[in-house]
Amino acid sequence: MLQSTSEYEERNFDDIQRALDIEHTVKALESQLCYDQHSPEEVARQILKAACKFYDADWCGLIQVDLDLKIWTPFWWYNDSSEDKTTILTEEFESAEFLDRWVQAVRHGKPMIVPDAEEVKNTYPTEYNLYQRLGIQSVLGASLEPRPVALLAVRNPKRYISETSILRLLAYVLLVAYKDKKMNDGLNMAFAPENIESSHDVFVSLFGELKIYTSHGILREADLKSPKISRLLTYLLISGKKAHSSLEIAQALWPDDSTNPAKNMRNLIYRLRQTFGLISEKELIVSTASGYQFNPDLHIMTDYQQFDDFIQLASKASSVINRVELLKNAIDLYCGKILSSADGEHWLIQFAAKYHIAYVGAVNELLKQLNVLHSYDLLNQYAAKSLAIVPENPRGYYWLIHSLKVQGMDELASNEYQLAKQHLTTEEYKELCTSLGDSCE
Repeated sequence: MLQSTSEYEERNFDDIQRALDIEHTVKALESQLCYDQHSPEEVARQILKAACKFYDADWCGLIQVDLDLKIWTPFWWYNDSSEDKTTILTEEFESAEFLDRWVQAVRHGKPMIVPDAEEVKNTYPTEYNLYQRLGIQSVLGASLEPRPVALLAVRNPKRYISETSILRLLAYVLLVAYKDKKMNDGLNMAFAPENIESSHDVFVSLFGELKIYTSHGILREADLKSPKISRLLTYLLISGKKAHSSLEIAQALWPDDSTNPAKNMRNLIYRLRQTFGLISEKELIVSTASGYQFNPDLHIMTDYQQFDDFIQLASKASSVINRVELLKNAIDLYCGKILSSADGEHWLIQFAAKYHIAYVGAVNELLKQLNVLHSYDLLNQYAAKSLAIVPENPRGYYWLIHSLKVQGMDELASNEYQLAKQHLTTEEYKELCTSLGDSCE
């Protein structure tokens, strides 16, 4: 009876101590965060530090999780060690393929408690191998609710390992900082093009630089921070097929790369989802049984399709004025070869050349029609712009020099002759001079 009373008092004391520690943790965070402005990163650091202290753990971090791709990666973390080995111990993207218990816990918003890693050595060997690599003897995790985009994990807690209420509370506060971070990043992408009317509309520009527009903003090629992602998106757009396997994409784009195509593709899609999430709540690329494809719930529009539409309408225009306006609309879309950063790559050459040739043809026709209308200012403007993009176009020089001479701007015409001489072949330059009735000297 005495022993039972003693145990009861000890448990009661532990409960009181735990409650006091929870209250102290919450009050300490409140005093640190409520009276000054803090960046999302600083808020996250204070939360992670508080979790480490409460559980007497050696590491605490926010783990981003993609349940579809089964990939996870540390996003923010904190530890007291003078030497942080997080990026050394973990790969850029870790596979959750063999962490079914963790995946289910995140999916259903339930905390995950592993009090002793050795206990799962035989029952969950792949999970145990990960614990060994990451130096985990025990671990505690809680999803960031209400949306399971990430989880808060505590490594090697020395106390309160069954106490999840404070971890879930901290995870909720951390979610606010995480959303603030995403929102701040998204503000840098703010822009709404005219042809975007709803959250389902996505406009992709491939001429020159890759750009992706939604109702919430724009992602430029540089924002993707990955030439491979730019090529992946372009390939999926221009290939004409609905879905593509990892192997098919890898063989088409990177035939000399011998690394694991499935793993690499998951990593690329994950990074794309994180970046595209800055300007849309929807996924741009989805995974299906047949492979990867653009989200069928989105209305995808492209600049090269618009270019085709304008050219087709121009060919049927009933008046010179209408034809000129339609040609101008098409030409204004063209800023250079399709995905110019990949110019010359075998999978893109034919498609890019098709539109480059079409652009030259459209420019030459527009300049001809502007000359008929005696619209020399516009002719000079479009000729100069086109020659900046295609400096080897003889007809561009012809119409530009012709218009300048008609306007009595012989000195400017002479300058254009010099530029033409630099960019055209000897034969092309002689033909240009002859057609303009001038000497080649």
